[in-house]
Amino acid sequence: MISKSCFASLLGSVAVGRYCILMVCMAVLAGCATSGAEKVEKWVPTKRADAHVSLGLDYLKRGSYEVALEEFDLAISINPNSDRAHHAKGLLSAQRGFVEDAKRSFAKAVRLNSSNFIAVNDYGIYQCQNGSFREGIDLLSSIENRQDNPLRTNTLLGLGICHYRQNKFEEAKPYLRTVLNVSPRLPQALLPLADMSYRESKFLNARAFIERYIAVGAISEQALVIGANTELQLGDGQKAKQYATELRRLYPTSQELTAFRDLLTNG
Repeated sequence: MISKSCFASLLGSVAVGRYCILMVCMAVLAGCATSGAEKVEKWVPTKRADAHVSLGLDYLKRGSYEVALEEFDLAISINPNSDRAHHAKGLLSAQRGFVEDAKRSFAKAVRLNSSNFIAVNDYGIYQCQNGSFREGIDLLSSIENRQDNPLRTNTLLGLGICHYRQNKFEEAKPYLRTVLNVSPRLPQALLPLADMSYRESKFLNARAFIERYIAVGAISEQALVIGANTELQLGDGQKAKQYATELRRLYPTSQELTAFRDLLTNG
């Protein structure tokens, strides 16, 4: 099974380039916290810092960014070597769109603890998300074959997505297929494989991946566009119209609707 790190909600729709590294990573980080029943003032600095990280993550989940930042900075002031605190601060910066700040915090977390696999995955993914593909791939590759990496499936998914976003399909597909062998229902692997199949004119494969994607309850603008175009290529106008109609209903401002105007009008 794929681990519930950032990839569990990954990136809403990975294939359109949105890497949702935040919410589940916060849950994983929070899960490392010591029980609040203990008195903070009696803890050693590392535990006090962890307590402030956990508080910060709670505030972050509520959208209270400034308070979350105060907690993370306090954690770092108590324990400057807390990779968990720097990682959490990176998540906050990423959520706020502060790219360089996020990179600095992620980099610091990884320098402090190269075995913080969640942080390494997040940093690698974030680099690819922001166009630094070589750096992202290098980071993910550094833990790809680590025997102590419990998030290896996540790492492979990240590598597949990084290559896919560069249109390096032959490099991407083995990673994504390996992920599907472990988690056959993972939409973040199904959608890019559908897109690659369509672009390679393998329309039956594209149909199969899109149907699997939708069967798990996933939906996205890109999936509906691929579905409609695939069915047009396979000669099923009625099914293509169903996809286009759903696209219009869910994404009424989609620029892709122009291509389906005749289908939706005359179908």
